[in-house]
Amino acid sequence: MKLIDSICAPVSALAGGLKTGAGDDRFAFDEAAGWAAVIDGATDVGPVRLFPKAESDAAHYAELFAAALVVHPPGAVETPQSYFSRITVAVRDAAARDARVSLADAPASALPTAAAVWIRARDGQVEGASLGDAVAIVRNPDGAIAVFGDAGKSADEQVRARKVMAMTPADRKQWLADARATHNRAGGYWIFGVQPEAAAHVRYQSIPAVPGARILLMTDGFYRLVSPYAVYDDAGLMAAVAARGVGLLFNELRKLEGDPGDDARIGRFKTSDDATALLVEI
Repeated sequence: MKLIDSICAPVSALAGGLKTGAGDDRFAFDEAAGWAAVIDGATDVGPVRLFPKAESDAAHYAELFAAALVVHPPGAVETPQSYFSRITVAVRDAAARDARVSLADAPASALPTAAAVWIRARDGQVEGASLGDAVAIVRNPDGAIAVFGDAGKSADEQVRARKVMAMTPADRKQWLADARATHNRAGGYWIFGVQPEAAAHVRYQSIPAVPGARILLMTDGFYRLVSPYAVYDDAGLMAAVAARGVGLLFNELRKLEGDPGDDARIGRFKTSDDATALLVEI
């Protein structure tokens, strides 16, 4: 696997971003071992900070996740299912070591979570593992497209975002905290977090690996070019990346994020979002 292009950019202050620093996205890869991943830490909404010395709890959790992938790589014959059962424990243990309070005592809404997509080229296959709204698009040399991750969640997010962004700021904050408190439990939603049982809900996919195939891994902040903005479809995004590179597409993305008044109309929880994309080639 070869790294072709990448970007990892925080929210734009010019487009309503309030954060400073590197943002809550991270990526990790190993060209020799043939794997890559992007991680999107979920914005802090809880009443307490677990990692107060960090830029944000979301950023620190994403860093822990990325570091665990590098420090605990998959075995040569290890399946993605077995690997993520193992890596989720490693991430939980790292978070528990760094947290200023016991994870068991922290409010559920304050526990860190992240969406992520991981891909590996091995034994003639491209294997993928994902939870949340991070996406990887595979484009084979013949133009055939495959999507890893649950890109269909974007439409559901738009519906929820239109409702939530029409609320008062206080009601919106409470809704977000209440929603986060339901993660990784029955009746809620499943996401990478500090509960290793989430590994049982990871989405696993595989397709034949074709030499010359290119894979664009991205957080939902970069995938906004497809949903909700609909500037490209999946095939069009891959063609645009090949022709212009991820940096110019990022600039195009930021031009669409200038008006907070569009949030409820478009269906987005943030005017501007961290955006990460990693382009690799088999």
